[in-house]
Amino acid sequence: MYDSLEKTRLQLSEDIFPAQAWELISKHRGGDNLVIIDVSTPMEYKSLHLEGAINVSLFSRFFKSRIGMMDKNKTYVVYCKVGGRSKMTQKLMQKLRFQTVYNIKGGTFLWKEEGLPVAQGTAGLTPFSFCPVLISIVMLKKVKKVLNNFSSRISQHGNTSVSHGKES
Repeated sequence: MYDSLEKTRLQLSEDIFPAQAWELISKHRGGDNLVIIDVSTPMEYKSLHLEGAINVSLFSRFFKSRIGMMDKNKTYVVYCKVGGRSKMTQKLMQKLRFQTVYNIKGGTFLWKEEGLPVAQGTAGLTPFSFCPVLISIVMLKKVKKVLNNFSSRISQHGNTSVSHGKES
């Protein structure tokens, strides 16, 4: 019974306008349950982003891993420059069963047009925002794959040597 209730938990996934997003962000400022994610490129982020946002570029090869590692029970506000990449991110997060995800319609373009406050610089821009854990996981997977390939080759080479030895 509990499992079926857990599977039927409702997800909230909405598109909101910048003014609504600003209200939501202001209401939760200082708390740790709201996460603002900018999926723009690092250069776009550096030139203009929302205060407190972390940059998780959609074009990063680690994008899906980084998103997948996030706490699915927190509330997320995602945005980009005009809203297309953040909409794709919102759909991905919905598929990954995130409980609450808001996409800012019009992105930073409309946000700025509405005169809402923005930030500039590199304050949330780190190559691996969640990195110590992510790098460890990625590196361990790569090392494991290399070791598995290596041991398979040794095993195959050993079998070949043994069979050649029997023929002599």
